[in-house]
Amino acid sequence: MADLHELLAQGQSYPPEYRDQLANHLPMALHALFELGASPQQLRAFESGYARRFEGLARPEPAPPAADWLALRGQMSAYAPLRAFFEAALAQEGRDALLRRVLPELMDAGLATAAFHGLIRTAHAIQAWYEPELASALAYWASRWQALPAPRLVAEPPSLVLPDWAAELATRAQGWRSEAPLIQLRMMEASATPTYQQLADALAPAADAPTRVAELAQLALEVYMQTRNFTVLHMITGLRALRVVLPWLAQPERVQLPLARSLAAAYLAGRVTPLARRPAALPQSWPEALALARVSSDDHLIKLAHACQDEARAYGEPRYLQAAALAVAMASY
Repeated sequence: MADLHELLAQGQSYPPEYRDQLANHLPMALHALFELGASPQQLRAFESGYARRFEGLARPEPAPPAADWLALRGQMSAYAPLRAFFEAALAQEGRDALLRRVLPELMDAGLATAAFHGLIRTAHAIQAWYEPELASALAYWASRWQALPAPRLVAEPPSLVLPDWAAELATRAQGWRSEAPLIQLRMMEASATPTYQQLADALAPAADAPTRVAELAQLALEVYMQTRNFTVLHMITGLRALRVVLPWLAQPERVQLPLARSLAAAYLAGRVTPLARRPAALPQSWPEALALARVSSDDHLIKLAHACQDEARAYGEPRYLQAAALAVAMASY
Protein backbone atom coordinates (compact mmCIF):
# COMPACT_ATOMS: atom_id res chain seq x y z
CA MET A 1 0.00 0.00 0.00
CA ALA A 2 2.98 2.33 0.45
CA ASP A 3 3.51 2.24 -3.33
CA LEU A 4 -0.14 3.05 -3.91
CA HIS A 5 -0.03 5.96 -1.46
CA GLU A 6 3.11 7.34 -3.09
CA LEU A 7 1.39 7.42 -6.47
CA LEU A 8 -1.82 8.86 -5.01
CA ALA A 9 0.24 11.60 -3.36
CA GLN A 10 1.89 12.37 -6.68
CA GLY A 11 -1.54 12.54 -8.31
CA GLN A 12 -2.86 15.25 -5.99
CA SER A 13 -1.30 17.84 -8.27
CA TYR A 14 -3.31 16.67 -11.28
CA PRO A 15 -6.57 18.41 -12.21
CA PRO A 16 -9.85 16.64 -11.38
CA GLU A 17 -10.88 16.68 -15.05
CA TYR A 18 -9.23 16.92 -18.46
CA ARG A 19 -10.36 17.75 -21.99
CA ASP A 20 -14.12 18.40 -22.05
CA GLN A 21 -15.20 17.54 -18.50
CA LEU A 22 -13.75 14.01 -18.54
CA ALA A 23 -13.21 12.84 -14.97
CA ASN A 24 -9.68 12.08 -13.83
CA HIS A 25 -9.79 8.30 -13.38
CA LEU A 26 -6.16 7.91 -12.33
CA PRO A 27 -6.64 7.55 -8.53
CA MET A 28 -9.61 5.24 -9.00
CA ALA A 29 -7.80 3.02 -11.48
CA LEU A 30 -4.64 2.90 -9.34
CA HIS A 31 -6.63 1.66 -6.34
CA ALA A 32 -8.47 -0.83 -8.54
CA LEU A 33 -5.18 -2.13 -9.93
CA PHE A 34 -3.80 -2.44 -6.40
CA GLU A 35 -6.82 -4.51 -5.36
CA LEU A 36 -6.44 -6.66 -8.47
CA GLY A 37 -2.91 -7.57 -7.37
CA ALA A 38 -0.90 -5.34 -9.69
CA SER A 39 2.80 -5.12 -8.95
CA PRO A 40 4.46 -1.81 -8.01
CA GLN A 41 5.96 -1.79 -11.50
CA GLN A 42 2.53 -2.20 -13.09
CA LEU A 43 1.12 0.59 -10.94
CA ARG A 44 3.93 2.95 -11.93
CA ALA A 45 3.64 2.04 -15.61
CA PHE A 46 -0.08 2.78 -15.59
CA GLU A 47 0.44 6.08 -13.77
CA SER A 48 3.12 7.15 -16.21
CA GLY A 49 0.92 6.44 -19.22
CA TYR A 50 -2.23 8.01 -17.81
CA ALA A 51 -0.45 11.16 -16.61
CA ARG A 52 0.18 12.16 -20.23
CA ARG A 53 -3.47 13.19 -20.41
CA PHE A 54 -2.69 16.13 -18.13
CA GLU A 55 0.21 17.52 -20.15
CA GLY A 56 -0.28 21.22 -20.77
CA LEU A 57 -3.15 21.52 -18.30
CA ALA A 58 -3.10 23.88 -15.34
CA ARG A 59 -2.60 22.22 -11.97
CA PRO A 60 -4.91 23.08 -9.06
CA GLU A 61 -3.50 26.03 -7.14
CA PRO A 62 -3.52 26.02 -3.31
CA ALA A 63 -6.41 28.01 -1.84
CA PRO A 64 -7.77 28.86 1.60
CA PRO A 65 -10.44 26.45 2.85
CA ALA A 66 -14.01 27.31 1.89
CA ALA A 67 -15.95 28.85 4.77
CA ASP A 68 -19.24 27.31 3.66
CA TRP A 69 -18.79 24.28 1.44
CA LEU A 70 -22.50 23.92 0.70
CA ALA A 71 -22.60 27.42 -0.73
CA LEU A 72 -19.97 26.36 -3.27
CA ARG A 73 -21.60 23.03 -4.17
CA GLY A 74 -21.96 22.74 -7.93
CA GLN A 75 -19.24 25.30 -8.75
CA MET A 76 -16.37 23.60 -10.56
CA SER A 77 -14.22 26.71 -10.20
CA ALA A 78 -14.35 26.18 -6.41
CA TYR A 79 -12.54 22.82 -6.50
CA ALA A 80 -9.38 24.16 -4.78
CA PRO A 81 -11.08 25.83 -1.77
CA LEU A 82 -13.40 22.84 -1.44
CA ARG A 83 -10.44 20.48 -1.41
CA ALA A 84 -8.75 22.61 1.27
CA PHE A 85 -11.99 22.55 3.28
CA PHE A 86 -12.29 18.76 3.19
CA GLU A 87 -8.60 18.28 3.99
CA ALA A 88 -8.93 20.52 7.07
CA ALA A 89 -12.21 18.87 8.08
CA LEU A 90 -10.65 15.41 7.86
CA ALA A 91 -7.85 16.54 10.17
CA GLN A 92 -10.29 18.09 12.65
CA GLU A 93 -13.21 15.65 12.61
CA GLY A 94 -11.74 12.39 11.35
CA ARG A 95 -12.89 10.36 8.39
CA ASP A 96 -15.99 8.73 9.86
CA ALA A 97 -17.52 11.87 11.34
CA LEU A 98 -16.93 13.87 8.18
CA LEU A 99 -18.42 11.21 5.92
CA ARG A 100 -21.50 10.93 8.11
CA ARG A 101 -21.92 14.71 7.91
CA VAL A 102 -21.34 15.39 4.21
CA LEU A 103 -22.46 12.25 2.35
CA PRO A 104 -26.19 12.95 2.79
CA GLU A 105 -25.71 16.46 1.36
CA LEU A 106 -23.83 15.08 -1.63
CA MET A 107 -26.18 12.18 -2.30
CA ASP A 108 -29.50 13.97 -1.96
CA ALA A 109 -30.36 14.57 -5.64
CA GLY A 110 -26.63 14.51 -6.53
CA LEU A 111 -25.95 10.79 -6.27
CA ALA A 112 -25.30 10.48 -10.01
CA THR A 113 -23.10 13.59 -10.26
CA ALA A 114 -20.61 13.38 -13.14
CA ALA A 115 -21.96 10.00 -14.25
CA PHE A 116 -21.50 8.60 -10.71
CA HIS A 117 -17.79 9.54 -10.67
CA GLY A 118 -18.03 11.65 -7.51
CA LEU A 119 -19.44 8.65 -5.67
CA ILE A 120 -17.07 6.18 -7.33
CA ARG A 121 -13.93 8.20 -6.62
CA THR A 122 -15.01 8.67 -3.00
CA ALA A 123 -15.50 4.92 -2.49
CA HIS A 124 -12.09 4.14 -3.98
CA ALA A 125 -10.49 6.81 -1.76
CA ILE A 126 -12.11 5.37 1.36
CA GLN A 127 -10.78 1.91 0.58
CA ALA A 128 -7.33 3.21 -0.35
CA TRP A 129 -6.95 4.63 3.19
CA TYR A 130 -5.32 7.83 1.96
CA GLU A 131 -6.97 10.96 3.33
CA PRO A 132 -5.54 13.51 0.85
CA GLU A 133 -7.17 11.50 -1.93
CA LEU A 134 -10.44 11.35 0.01
CA ALA A 135 -10.34 15.16 0.31
CA SER A 136 -9.84 15.39 -3.46
CA ALA A 137 -12.65 12.93 -4.15
CA LEU A 138 -15.13 14.78 -1.95
CA ALA A 139 -14.07 18.11 -3.46
CA TYR A 140 -14.64 16.79 -6.97
CA TRP A 141 -18.08 15.47 -6.04
CA ALA A 142 -19.00 18.76 -4.38
CA SER A 143 -17.63 21.03 -7.11
CA ARG A 144 -19.23 19.10 -9.98
CA TRP A 145 -22.43 18.43 -7.96
CA GLN A 146 -25.57 18.53 -10.06
CA ALA A 147 -29.10 17.76 -8.92
CA LEU A 148 -31.08 15.24 -10.94
CA PRO A 149 -34.61 16.70 -10.87
CA ALA A 150 -37.60 15.00 -9.33
CA PRO A 151 -40.44 14.19 -11.73
CA ARG A 152 -42.83 17.11 -12.01
CA LEU A 153 -46.04 15.07 -11.98
CA VAL A 154 -46.28 12.20 -9.50
CA ALA A 155 -49.91 11.42 -8.77
CA GLU A 156 -49.63 7.93 -7.31
CA PRO A 157 -47.41 6.26 -4.72
CA PRO A 158 -44.65 4.06 -6.16
CA SER A 159 -46.10 0.66 -6.93
CA LEU A 160 -44.06 -1.17 -9.56
CA VAL A 161 -42.04 -4.16 -8.41
CA LEU A 162 -38.48 -4.20 -9.74
CA PRO A 163 -38.95 -6.70 -12.63
CA ASP A 164 -41.96 -4.76 -13.96
CA TRP A 165 -40.20 -1.41 -13.50
CA ALA A 166 -37.10 -2.63 -15.33
CA ALA A 167 -39.12 -4.13 -18.18
CA GLU A 168 -41.16 -0.94 -18.61
CA LEU A 169 -38.02 1.18 -18.59
CA ALA A 170 -36.32 -1.00 -21.20
CA THR A 171 -39.36 -0.92 -23.46
CA ARG A 172 -39.91 2.83 -23.27
CA ALA A 173 -36.22 3.66 -23.61
CA GLN A 174 -36.21 2.31 -27.16
CA GLY A 175 -38.15 5.34 -28.35
CA TRP A 176 -35.71 8.02 -27.14
CA ARG A 177 -32.12 8.89 -27.91
CA SER A 178 -29.78 11.75 -27.04
CA GLU A 179 -26.69 12.69 -29.01
CA ALA A 180 -25.08 14.68 -26.18
CA PRO A 181 -21.39 13.71 -25.86
CA LEU A 182 -21.26 13.05 -22.09
CA ILE A 183 -23.24 10.59 -19.99
CA GLN A 184 -24.12 13.31 -17.48
CA LEU A 185 -25.50 15.58 -20.21
CA ARG A 186 -27.60 12.75 -21.63
CA MET A 187 -28.90 11.95 -18.14
CA MET A 188 -30.06 15.53 -17.66
CA GLU A 189 -31.78 15.46 -21.03
CA ALA A 190 -33.36 12.11 -20.12
CA SER A 191 -34.80 13.61 -16.94
CA ALA A 192 -37.10 15.76 -19.07
CA THR A 193 -38.60 12.84 -21.01
CA PRO A 194 -42.07 11.38 -20.39
CA THR A 195 -40.46 8.03 -19.58
CA TYR A 196 -38.43 9.51 -16.74
CA GLN A 197 -41.38 11.56 -15.53
CA GLN A 198 -43.56 8.45 -15.36
CA LEU A 199 -41.07 5.86 -14.09
CA ALA A 200 -38.37 7.58 -12.03
CA ASP A 201 -40.51 7.56 -8.88
CA ALA A 202 -42.65 4.53 -9.74
CA LEU A 203 -40.40 1.83 -8.26
CA ALA A 204 -41.82 0.45 -5.02
CA PRO A 205 -39.22 0.58 -2.21
CA ALA A 206 -37.38 -2.53 -1.09
CA ALA A 207 -37.33 -3.71 2.52
CA ASP A 208 -34.10 -1.78 3.11
CA ALA A 209 -31.36 0.07 1.25
CA PRO A 210 -28.80 -2.77 1.10
CA THR A 211 -31.44 -5.03 -0.42
CA ARG A 212 -32.34 -2.46 -3.06
CA VAL A 213 -28.67 -1.80 -3.91
CA ALA A 214 -28.08 -5.56 -4.28
CA GLU A 215 -31.17 -5.97 -6.48
CA LEU A 216 -30.17 -3.13 -8.76
CA ALA A 217 -26.62 -4.44 -8.92
CA GLN A 218 -27.99 -7.73 -10.25
CA LEU A 219 -30.09 -5.84 -12.79
CA ALA A 220 -27.09 -3.81 -13.99
CA LEU A 221 -25.05 -7.00 -14.26
CA GLU A 222 -27.71 -8.67 -16.41
CA VAL A 223 -27.98 -5.68 -18.73
CA TYR A 224 -24.22 -5.34 -19.08
CA MET A 225 -23.81 -9.00 -20.03
CA GLN A 226 -26.44 -8.56 -22.75
CA THR A 227 -25.11 -5.26 -24.08
CA ARG A 228 -21.59 -4.43 -22.80
CA ASN A 229 -22.93 -0.89 -22.68
CA PHE A 230 -20.54 1.83 -21.51
CA THR A 231 -23.12 3.68 -19.42
CA VAL A 232 -24.27 0.43 -17.81
CA LEU A 233 -20.61 -0.16 -16.88
CA HIS A 234 -20.88 3.01 -14.80
CA MET A 235 -24.03 1.66 -13.19
CA ILE A 236 -22.07 -1.42 -12.06
CA THR A 237 -19.15 0.57 -10.67
CA GLY A 238 -21.51 3.17 -9.19
CA LEU A 239 -23.60 0.56 -7.37
CA ARG A 240 -20.46 -1.02 -5.98
CA ALA A 241 -19.39 2.38 -4.72
CA LEU A 242 -22.78 2.97 -3.14
CA ARG A 243 -22.53 -0.35 -1.31
CA VAL A 244 -19.16 0.77 0.06
CA VAL A 245 -20.42 4.09 1.45
CA LEU A 246 -23.78 2.91 2.83
CA PRO A 247 -22.37 2.30 6.35
CA TRP A 248 -21.76 6.05 6.75
CA LEU A 249 -25.39 6.99 6.03
CA ALA A 250 -27.43 7.53 9.18
CA GLN A 251 -30.64 7.14 7.18
CA PRO A 252 -29.71 4.77 4.34
CA GLU A 253 -33.35 4.23 3.31
CA ARG A 254 -33.40 7.79 1.96
CA VAL A 255 -31.08 6.70 -0.84
CA GLN A 256 -33.66 4.45 -2.50
CA LEU A 257 -35.56 7.23 -4.29
CA PRO A 258 -32.56 9.17 -5.69
CA LEU A 259 -31.00 5.85 -6.69
CA ALA A 260 -34.04 4.82 -8.73
CA ARG A 261 -34.10 8.23 -10.40
CA SER A 262 -30.39 8.02 -11.17
CA LEU A 263 -30.60 4.57 -12.75
CA ALA A 264 -33.69 5.47 -14.76
CA ALA A 265 -31.87 8.48 -16.21
CA ALA A 266 -28.67 6.48 -16.76
CA TYR A 267 -30.48 3.71 -18.59
CA LEU A 268 -32.14 6.21 -20.90
CA ALA A 269 -28.81 7.99 -21.40
CA GLY A 270 -27.10 4.71 -22.23
CA ARG A 271 -28.79 4.21 -25.60
CA VAL A 272 -28.78 0.51 -24.71
CA THR A 273 -28.77 -2.02 -27.56
CA PRO A 274 -28.05 -5.77 -27.57
CA LEU A 275 -24.46 -6.84 -28.15
CA ALA A 276 -24.02 -7.53 -31.89
CA ARG A 277 -21.18 -10.04 -31.55
CA ARG A 278 -19.29 -11.86 -28.86
CA PRO A 279 -15.77 -13.31 -28.64
CA ALA A 280 -15.54 -16.98 -29.46
CA ALA A 281 -13.67 -17.69 -26.22
CA LEU A 282 -13.72 -16.02 -22.82
CA PRO A 283 -11.34 -16.30 -19.85
CA GLN A 284 -12.60 -19.10 -17.64
CA SER A 285 -11.18 -18.10 -14.25
CA TRP A 286 -10.62 -15.03 -12.12
CA PRO A 287 -6.80 -15.32 -12.32
CA GLU A 288 -6.98 -15.39 -16.12
CA ALA A 289 -9.41 -12.47 -16.39
CA LEU A 290 -7.63 -10.32 -13.81
CA ALA A 291 -4.20 -10.95 -15.35
CA LEU A 292 -5.52 -9.37 -18.56
CA ALA A 293 -7.01 -6.45 -16.63
CA ARG A 294 -3.74 -5.76 -14.79
CA VAL A 295 -1.85 -5.13 -18.02
CA SER A 296 -4.57 -3.02 -19.62
CA SER A 297 -4.22 0.72 -20.17
CA ASP A 298 -8.02 1.12 -20.17
CA ASP A 299 -9.05 2.77 -16.91
CA HIS A 300 -12.71 1.82 -17.31
CA LEU A 301 -11.86 -1.82 -17.98
CA ILE A 302 -9.63 -1.91 -14.88
CA LYS A 303 -12.33 -0.38 -12.69
CA LEU A 304 -14.99 -2.73 -14.06
CA ALA A 305 -12.84 -5.81 -13.44
CA HIS A 306 -12.23 -4.65 -9.88
CA ALA A 307 -15.94 -3.92 -9.33
CA CYS A 308 -16.90 -7.34 -10.68
CA GLN A 309 -14.43 -9.10 -8.39
CA ASP A 310 -15.57 -7.05 -5.38
CA GLU A 311 -19.27 -7.56 -6.09
CA ALA A 312 -18.75 -11.29 -6.64
CA ARG A 313 -17.23 -11.48 -3.16
CA ALA A 314 -20.03 -9.42 -1.64
CA TYR A 315 -22.94 -11.22 -3.27
CA GLY A 316 -21.57 -14.65 -4.13
CA GLU A 317 -22.69 -14.15 -7.73
CA PRO A 318 -20.64 -16.18 -10.24
CA ARG A 319 -21.90 -14.20 -13.24
CA TYR A 320 -19.61 -11.33 -12.29
CA LEU A 321 -16.74 -13.48 -13.58
CA GLN A 322 -18.58 -13.79 -16.88
CA ALA A 323 -19.01 -10.01 -17.07
CA ALA A 324 -15.33 -9.37 -16.33
CA ALA A 325 -14.31 -12.05 -18.82
CA LEU A 326 -16.54 -10.51 -21.50
CA ALA A 327 -15.04 -7.07 -20.87
CA VAL A 328 -11.40 -8.13 -21.08
CA ALA A 329 -12.03 -10.38 -24.08
CA MET A 330 -13.90 -7.68 -25.99
CA ALA A 331 -11.09 -5.23 -25.29
CA SER A 332 -8.84 -7.22 -27.62
CA TYR A 333 -11.59 -8.51 -29.92
